[in-house]
Amino acid sequence: MRMVRQWLRGPMGALLYKELLEAWRDKRALLTAVTFALLFPAMITGATVFMFKVKSENESRLALIGAERLPLLAQQLAGEQLLVDVLEAGEPAELLAGEYDLVLQVGEDFASEYRQFGVPRLYVYMDGASKDAGRARRQLQERLAPLQQQVVQQRLVARGVAPQLLAPWRMEMRDISTPSDRGKMILASVPALLIMTLFVASLATAVDASAGERERLSLEPLLLQPLPPWQVVLAKTLAVASLGWLAGLLSVSALTALMPLMPMAELGMQQATSLSGVLAMGLLLLPLALLVAVVQLLLALGSKSFKDAQMRLSILQVAPLFLLMALDMSQVQLDRPAWQLLPLVGQQQWLKALLVGDSVSLFAVLAGSVVTLALVAAFILIGARALRRESLLGAT
Repeated sequence: MRMVRQWLRGPMGALLYKELLEAWRDKRALLTAVTFALLFPAMITGATVFMFKVKSENESRLALIGAERLPLLAQQLAGEQLLVDVLEAGEPAELLAGEYDLVLQVGEDFASEYRQFGVPRLYVYMDGASKDAGRARRQLQERLAPLQQQVVQQRLVARGVAPQLLAPWRMEMRDISTPSDRGKMILASVPALLIMTLFVASLATAVDASAGERERLSLEPLLLQPLPPWQVVLAKTLAVASLGWLAGLLSVSALTALMPLMPMAELGMQQATSLSGVLAMGLLLLPLALLVAVVQLLLALGSKSFKDAQMRLSILQVAPLFLLMALDMSQVQLDRPAWQLLPLVGQQQWLKALLVGDSVSLFAVLAGSVVTLALVAAFILIGARALRRESLLGAT
């Protein structure tokens, strides 16, 4: 600790102060980082609230005329998301123009046709130009199908035919997922977006600290100072990573603060992320923020111009999102220990577990973080070698 204090009081401390000052006084880079850090938590919250609001408001209203001819019909149709009103009479066109999505009318000769084993008719009136009519029709068909099957079986039995002869098997779909499981699917995309925040927030600062300084001719005087090149790369990495990491921490905090607005009860979940969870996720993102920063610096230093560096890093910032999405859609078991040693993948799995309140292996976290920091050190040494090349300063 004493060595670190002496180290920071020397030229390295002055260099680190200079890099942090330049990184944090760039208002455009700071605005981009803060905007994206707050944007996607707000979008996820809004999308979740809107989805459940639309689902709760997707109730269809059905007017049933002639229900006395088929007493069981109203009872069979009534249920969730389909409200049935039994009417003695009414004009279908007027009812559809009002508050009803469908009108179901039982034919006048329904009872006599049914007793004679005929095919009585049910008349369904709908407005094809209405966007709610299609949904109401599907709900009606789903409710009528079991009743129709029951009538068919009764007629077969009445004629001495076993219903099993016409139905060799019966397939029943049983969804064993819980509302909590479906809620976890909604939060599954959050870790990838949190990781993407690191790339977006530090992009402008990484370009300005490398290709920008080279074009402004301020990189050469810096390299003439009595400092090892690796310290220059390290100072720039810390400055760039500070912006990305704090943006990631801001995203986690914003998401946690907005969670009470989400319909967590409908998801079968409780708010699992607390202040300690926010701090834990922030610590998990720190090694990755350093890795993202040093990779962006190296790519920008190897570019031909400032615009070329921007283009390279713009492509880089979406690559992790597509990679993590592809791994999620594959059948690979990412929770195995070997996968958690990989940067990006390990952080994604840990963040996903913390968001839903699951536990993570401390050993896996420490091992994965060590691997990430080892890569950071390796890239810093690679950047130090690049700074020794005279051709770097002459790149155009």
